[in-house]
Amino acid sequence: MALQIGSALEAAGYRLFSRTGAILLAAFLALMIGLQALFNTITAITLTRLGFGDATAALPLTLDISLSVAGAGIAVGTVVSLYLTIVSFRTFVAGARDSFPGGAFTRNVPLAMVNVFVGGIVYGLLVLIGSILLLIPGIFAYVAFIFMTPYIIVDDRNFVAALKQSYRLTEGDRLTLFGLLLIVVVAAGFLGGIVGLVGMLALSQSAAQLPTVVLQTLVSLYSTAVIAVAFEQLRESDGVPPSAPNEADTPTSTV
Repeated sequence: MALQIGSALEAAGYRLFSRTGAILLAAFLALMIGLQALFNTITAITLTRLGFGDATAALPLTLDISLSVAGAGIAVGTVVSLYLTIVSFRTFVAGARDSFPGGAFTRNVPLAMVNVFVGGIVYGLLVLIGSILLLIPGIFAYVAFIFMTPYIIVDDRNFVAALKQSYRLTEGDRLTLFGLLLIVVVAAGFLGGIVGLVGMLALSQSAAQLPTVVLQTLVSLYSTAVIAVAFEQLRESDGVPPSAPNEADTPTSTV
């Protein structure tokens, strides 16, 4: 079937609010709280060294560690985030609610991480350059290459092949796909504003940041599920099962 916005949003929620989704959410939430604390720590140390030590009192979730340790922690957290992203896409594309699909944690993980990282930089540059030239080319690039990551993770493509396949897969459905992504972004922004305001008014300064971190993590994982479901829907309409890439399109190199 072609891309269906309503069913994609519903199926993404169904896959997220499951046993596997809850495990992934808990893992991402612990990671994001840790990363937020590390970023706050770096900010506090930097402000103190610049002579603005009084401003650090307003920063919640800071740790009593050195700048180098905090930086190392962020580097490790980035690697863990890439790993969890791989597991998430494989789980959501497979529609696995009760247990994780085979190979989700182990299959070609190092190569997938390298391709997702490098491909993410290339993808970001394409969107940035398009946005600088004109806004519409940036939006076009964002939508046309949105499936680069699932192609890398699910089909073990390299990022070049994944970009090409994403461009091809989105042909004819880009406006619908844009509408789907726009709904998620607008809803996330609306909920983020409400949660941020409630946190500021109802919680202490030290805890005010936590609701926003929780919502951001939930929205991020739901967005992953939405992209995974849209990827699956378009692949089915293209006659290719999500877990079975075309042999003719399989790249000879993995990186």
